Amino acid sequence: MDYTGSHILVLGAGLSGIGVAHTLAKLGATVTLNDYKQIEFDVEENQRFLDDNITVITGQQDFVLLDNTDRVVVSPGISLEIPIICEAKKRNIPVVGEVEIAYEVSKAPILGVTGTNGKTTTTSLLAAVLKEAEWDVYVGGNIGYSLSEQALAVPETGVLVAELSSYQLESIDKFRTKGAILLNVTPDHLLRHKTMERYQAAKENIFVNQELGDYTVLNFDTPIVADMAERVKGRVLGISQIRPVTDGAYFDKDTCYAVLHGQAVPVITTKDIHIPGSHNIENILSVIALTYALGVPVEDIYRAISKFHGVEHRLERIRALQGVTYYNDSKATNTDSTIKALESFTEPLILIAGGKDKMTDLEELMDLVKTNVKELILIGEAAQRFAEAAVKAGVAHIHRCESMEEAVLLSARIAEEGDIVLLSPACASFDWYARFEDRGDHFRRLVERL
Repeated sequence: MDYTGSHILVLGAGLSGIGVAHTLAKLGATVTLNDYKQIEFDVEENQRFLDDNITVITGQQDFVLLDNTDRVVVSPGISLEIPIICEAKKRNIPVVGEVEIAYEVSKAPILGVTGTNGKTTTTSLLAAVLKEAEWDVYVGGNIGYSLSEQALAVPETGVLVAELSSYQLESIDKFRTKGAILLNVTPDHLLRHKTMERYQAAKENIFVNQELGDYTVLNFDTPIVADMAERVKGRVLGISQIRPVTDGAYFDKDTCYAVLHGQAVPVITTKDIHIPGSHNIENILSVIALTYALGVPVEDIYRAISKFHGVEHRLERIRALQGVTYYNDSKATNTDSTIKALESFTEPLILIAGGKDKMTDLEELMDLVKTNVKELILIGEAAQRFAEAAVKAGVAHIHRCESMEEAVLLSARIAEEGDIVLLSPACASFDWYARFEDRGDHFRRLVERL
């Protein structure tokens, strides 16, 4: 697509917004980057804006920004229902997300990963397998790199691997994935999407524009995901930990199998897998299914998985001290993710949970806490509601802390040899921290000081 001479308004001056602003400017567009919050950029970034002739306006968001605008590009953190976007639509100005620009820019095929939980682990593992097979891999999206900038950089002979949130997928138009992985869909981000139906529809956008030669991996063990098969236009690859599949991957008797046309091939056993929990078997199967279908040799798939030890902030082992092991699962920003974390351990657990409450139902989580957790430590804005739900479920040992430092010190004091201390908040981080990474980093520093 030719952007030369077009006037584009980019809303949101975070990582995605800044990245797409530079991408479009480099391709000849006249770009205005806007954020309603007042933002101070460092000297280096301000120089980049000058070099690319990007106009930056922060601290205000007036409709005059839409004058002479040909297109609005919205960052994923911004609701599509804010006044300036509604006004743009009234004026018939096209509104798309950053990933749509990435699709238009990329010369290489895109492999996308989405799901309520497991996206980052699966995206990282997918990239690792492809790199093991000597593919030229570029990674971006919800994983810490602007997807549009990565799309501009990837050569025609490479592949773009994208972690995609519902926020990114809800604003696509023609965005198409050569291969898609849809892991799971459980209640999350309902303050943004309002209903589960809208949330699920955003997730399904990952395969909505596929063609016959494309692939979509679906988790057949989850009915809401398995039912999507009838809407997939490409080829469905199923994964299951319960039963064999004819195309995709399945798990049986400690072994992960890759399958095409009913022919199963063993790939790896659990003794060579270093990330705990059945949810990580799900992530591994999805990567096996897609990469095997794309022609990656089983030997390369095995080597990459056997060398993979997980990602930061996702069941990340910090250290063992006096027989107590500390795990950082700060990326568990919803109840389903924390449930999966609790199910990953057989040792006695001390759970640190709480943060910015997403107001999801807590009954299933607290029933599991009652049986799997010996001490529950609650922090953040959600602490009161979580405590009430825990009492209702019959959880016996509940503690309240007013800071992460207090929570870590308490966990160290009450832990006994053989225990696991697990930070798995089941909440967003925005009450105390800007990002879940900041929360996990703070927890790690505190644990390392013990």
